[in-house]
Amino acid sequence: MITSYLIASVGTAFCSPNLLSWLGFIADESSATNVACVLFNVLAAILTVWLTTKIYRILFSPLDLYRGANSVGYVHHDSRIPKAQAVKDAQKRKKIGNSPPVFPNGWFRVLDSRSLEKGRVKSVYVFETQLAVFRNKRGTVRIVDAYCPHLGANLAVGGKVVNSDCLECPFHGWKFSGETGKLVDVPYSQKVPSFVSISTWPCCEVNGFIYIWHHCDKAEPQWRVPEAELLKDFKYVGRTEHIVHAHIQDIPENGADSAHLSHLHKPVIGSDVEQTNDSFLNYLIRHGIQAAWRPLTNPSECHLATMKIQDDVQLHIFNYEIPLVRLKFRITQIGAGAVHIYVETPIFTGLMLQNVTPIEPLQQSLTHSFYISPWIPTCIAKAFYLLETTQIERDILMWNNKTYLKKPVLMKEESALAKHRRWYQQFYSENSPRLDDQGNLFYPNKADVTDW
Repeated sequence: MITSYLIASVGTAFCSPNLLSWLGFIADESSATNVACVLFNVLAAILTVWLTTKIYRILFSPLDLYRGANSVGYVHHDSRIPKAQAVKDAQKRKKIGNSPPVFPNGWFRVLDSRSLEKGRVKSVYVFETQLAVFRNKRGTVRIVDAYCPHLGANLAVGGKVVNSDCLECPFHGWKFSGETGKLVDVPYSQKVPSFVSISTWPCCEVNGFIYIWHHCDKAEPQWRVPEAELLKDFKYVGRTEHIVHAHIQDIPENGADSAHLSHLHKPVIGSDVEQTNDSFLNYLIRHGIQAAWRPLTNPSECHLATMKIQDDVQLHIFNYEIPLVRLKFRITQIGAGAVHIYVETPIFTGLMLQNVTPIEPLQQSLTHSFYISPWIPTCIAKAFYLLETTQIERDILMWNNKTYLKKPVLMKEESALAKHRRWYQQFYSENSPRLDDQGNLFYPNKADVTDW
């Protein structure tokens, strides 16, 4: 609104009769001084609009960050090699290890709800599969395989939502039911073959996200993603998305690894471990973290696990520890793909919704959406969220460069890690896709591609 008002004011000033006559005087008299004044005023108006927009975004607009696969989580030790090449080499040379299946069963986020309007379709690539996600005319979300069985056109690239709940192929106009996937119309044929269809995927909308149910045996959903407590009472601060090059189990396993919290996350600022660990500020201010993870034992809640963290931020001066603030985190892990993180401070309460979705066998989309008490200024909330983001990026540096060890050497105090691995096994099936020794994806009971 402020920006629109400034633009309108500048436009009115320049269209006024006095200004137009003045400009005519300039042209007649060729006054270099007056031309300079006009240019100065124009530049000043542009600068004012630009600064106002920037200030508005800092103070009031939500934070939306995207970190690609090459932007964070890698070190660059050899300056002779371009950073992009160094990252590519690190990804290619990463040791695969004897890892679990790469695509677990469960609910996984594919889109934010607000990004998909009624009657629109979007292309989504997850589980090494191209999907078409659309919202029908009634507002219900549908997810189907993207490729038309006619000649392989991508239904999400130029396709249209028609007839309330159908997706029309952009190539020849074939129409498929969003509910059943069956072919319902071929515009140039009097007969519609009843055996033609596309695969549909179970999906749901909760907490502002669109989730897909993935199961290697096509089993129906066995549980639901719960609604986040107090979500409607908070205000939205922003979201981040990171592309992580790691096995998906490495990410949730982090929750049971309490020993890393007091070491990797001891410094307060900086995502680059090599650059910031020894900084003066991180010497003065440090985290003191205590954590405990446990799975739920109720049979109806066995897909859930909880974690509690107490973080005492302290000021260190001459070997004295001066308490600054205590943060409490109450965390619920929901299956293999979702985590609800509640943050309690002396001033405010926050909520962070984490979602991890496999894109490819060793590539994950990790998103965090942050909400906070409504009375906290957005600029302060974003500063707190950026500090949390740097801690997340410290983990990403580890994930991107580690390998999965089937039999790690664990201390007695790390028994929660072994418990987590046993708990996580429930999200794998005998037919879950795996990587072979060369890093190629294979499905135990799926026909070889040479048979097609």
